[in-house]
Amino acid sequence: MKKLLPLFLFFMPALLAAQPRDIDYGPLNAAVKEHLINLININTAQPEPEEIIAARYIYQVLNKNNIDWDIYRAEKPRANLIAVLKADKKAPKQDALIMLAHLDTAAVQGEWATLPAKAVLKDGCIYGLGSTDAKNYAAVNLTILAWLKQNKIRLNRDIIFVFTADEENGSAKGMKFLYDKYPHKLKAGYALNEGGGFIEESRGSIMFVEAATKMYMDILVTAYGESAHSSAPADNNAIYKLSQALSKIEAYTPPLHATPFTMKFFEKVYPLQDDDAKTTMAIFLNSSDYMQREQAARIISEDNFFKTQLMDTISPTVITAGAQSNAVSSEAYATLNCRLLPDTDPTRFFASLAGLFDNDDSIMLTISERPQLPFPQPDTSGNDPLLRAIERAVEQVNPGALTLSGIGPATSESEFLRRRGVITYGIGPRMDKTGEGGPHQVDERIADEDLYHQLRLTLAIVLDFAEYKP
Repeated sequence: MKKLLPLFLFFMPALLAAQPRDIDYGPLNAAVKEHLINLININTAQPEPEEIIAARYIYQVLNKNNIDWDIYRAEKPRANLIAVLKADKKAPKQDALIMLAHLDTAAVQGEWATLPAKAVLKDGCIYGLGSTDAKNYAAVNLTILAWLKQNKIRLNRDIIFVFTADEENGSAKGMKFLYDKYPHKLKAGYALNEGGGFIEESRGSIMFVEAATKMYMDILVTAYGESAHSSAPADNNAIYKLSQALSKIEAYTPPLHATPFTMKFFEKVYPLQDDDAKTTMAIFLNSSDYMQREQAARIISEDNFFKTQLMDTISPTVITAGAQSNAVSSEAYATLNCRLLPDTDPTRFFASLAGLFDNDDSIMLTISERPQLPFPQPDTSGNDPLLRAIERAVEQVNPGALTLSGIGPATSESEFLRRRGVITYGIGPRMDKTGEGGPHQVDERIADEDLYHQLRLTLAIVLDFAEYKP
């Protein structure tokens, strides 16, 4: 078996595209850029964002377009805004669509070449905190909301536009708060959120649609040693013990496994491979020999993206120890951020990891944040009307592109929706091939053409799925 070729190699047969309406995209493109720039210039970075300022900008735009809105706040500065466009009275009743975007951003990371909360236009890009996560989504949704109203587009279902607070910190003041206090405001059957995006390859384009997410789990590793003055250190140093423990965890490989949903993902990927890669994937998909399937899965997981579909991941994110440079602390700590596949048993996962240190009393593992169970599982049918609308819109905007639904490696507000039975998909702009300037990164930015592309795709989905055509 040989190493797989890169994931995205060839065009897939075109799907039947939705017929595009005659739209003047010039004003729309200008509006979405203006909204994104203005939203970036409103600092809503964690840990103390004041989303009310961004919400105020949004409702001023809505007021100009005679669109009703409501503000919901867990705390005075932490605003969530909801605006609803109602279905045409003559349209048969259908489940509503939620259009979701959060207004807060991650905290500033590293040294920026520009001011993070000041939009900068250069080299065909818009730089600024939130330009890809998720003020671009807020700008796109706001632009579409105003356009639908301005053009008196008749709808076959309600569209609920939701702009939320606190997504980057667990959504306690955002989506969780809304569902706890105002669940009737979010009564819907479908939702579009962040989480996916276009991946451009030399021979084609892939639209990755997030149809599920991994579970979020934090584990605290505590190493115990002897406290001492730094001038006369003991041999039993907690920091060294922690370092050794982390090395052991780094060498640990969680079991590979595939859900029924993941198997469908790889079945769809299979035709894109060359003959050698198809041989490897066919063994993984079809072999009854466990060892052969395991070996094939290991080869498949050499592709980092494939790995996210097949494996739970572990990343050390925070390390702490003593508070003084001249004293040796008796304890040292590391946080492991774990992202678990939707069908992983968190208790069993933790037990397997903790078992690495069964014979070492100086290392203790504890769960500091546990996933809430039962966790929403992805739908294996892949045959709902929103996904079909996404596929048709992708074909309209990117003819020949493949729409591929899979498991997003990160978490998002989509979990709250899916827990309540709302069919939710994550879409997004083209992904930067360099891997730089993306969400939570230094010099976060989005190319002008990618923002425009995201706008066109999102509007195409909305019109396909929600326009009333008697």
